[in-house]
Amino acid sequence: MLPTGRILAIEGSTLWLADFSVDRSKGGTERRAFELAPGALPETAGIGDWVQIDGQKVRILTPNRRSDRRLPYFERIQDPRRIRGTQMRQRVEKAIREFFDGRGFLETRTPLLVPCPGMETHIRPFKLETGAYLPTSPEFALKRLLVGGLSKIYQIAPTFRLEPKSTTHSPEFTMLEWYRAFAGMEEIMADTEALIEWLALQIRGEAAISFQGRRFSVKTPWPRLSTRELFRQYAGMDWAECPTREQMAAQCRRLGLDVTEGASGDTWDDLYFRIWLNCIEPKLPQDQAVLVYGYPPSQAALSVIEQDLDGTRWARRFEAYAAGIELCNAFEELTDPVEQRARFQKDMELRHQQYGADFPSTPIDEDFLSALQEGLPPSGGNALGVDRIIMLLGDEPDIRYTFWLEAFSGTH
Repeated sequence: MLPTGRILAIEGSTLWLADFSVDRSKGGTERRAFELAPGALPETAGIGDWVQIDGQKVRILTPNRRSDRRLPYFERIQDPRRIRGTQMRQRVEKAIREFFDGRGFLETRTPLLVPCPGMETHIRPFKLETGAYLPTSPEFALKRLLVGGLSKIYQIAPTFRLEPKSTTHSPEFTMLEWYRAFAGMEEIMADTEALIEWLALQIRGEAAISFQGRRFSVKTPWPRLSTRELFRQYAGMDWAECPTREQMAAQCRRLGLDVTEGASGDTWDDLYFRIWLNCIEPKLPQDQAVLVYGYPPSQAALSVIEQDLDGTRWARRFEAYAAGIELCNAFEELTDPVEQRARFQKDMELRHQQYGADFPSTPIDEDFLSALQEGLPPSGGNALGVDRIIMLLGDEPDIRYTFWLEAFSGTH
């Protein structure tokens, strides 16, 4: 193929070309210099033109019609950092599919236009003029498939949450969710640690990851840490022994943490998270990925609640942490439609109390509850942020460099 590409610079008789005619299997372009005879370059040629060079003849294929001759898209897409990030995305998503396909899971695709995006109290969805929503998670759809008789399923899904952009969040992001029928929290824990170890071995060549100067092991098995144990160790208290808001507020004050009183003041869960974020999360192991399980019943969401012999009730769900970064949120799934409806209603009541008309209630997904009536088999499932895994494995601290283009979330 003749040298073909984009003019980067013209210096006297030298033309600098971003040459696309060479092997680009690893991304990027080769910057090449061509010495041209007088008159070989058309008078109209300039920076950014797509050209082809045939001996001493330069032919313009497509001109750069910008008056300032700038190349913002070309510079963005050819940014070596972005190329590394997007190549890492390709490798990670391929390896995820290899992992699940090799274990007998079926990859699925579920709708992106849904009647209910999710019922989380604090997660704002995107709503269309038609009344449809973009999903904050494919969870409701995937559980319908479990009801329908599929037993081992996974999906790498675009998901949407109307939250501010940051170095770790994009309003449109990528979620991996998988579900096993006739399985519980322990089986999903085993899946999770095996998946991350597999990805590290396939991409980094070892069961360890280095991220921003920190190296941590993902070798299985990972430590299992209960929230009650962590609260005792790092906050000197047990959340299960503080069932009232007043008791939790007293613990916050003891720890030197602020407490907001009044009608719009902190809830029990607000205070729990204040202790978690300030006293516990920073103390999680930095040299080893861990699984944290056993959350308060008020944070059960769509998970089963278990009761110990001493009467303590806790949610059978867990989260994975690596280098201080939360990676996933997993449940042993609730199958009772009556209890699930009650939780949805409570979540919407709490949303109204905290946000009022500024954040209207989401309509309950009656079709999902109807599916639960038909019968969801005992199941376990996990929702894992693919973008954060890409960032960890690629040692990339900014999520934007894992996408070719940034999502547009609107003007409001």
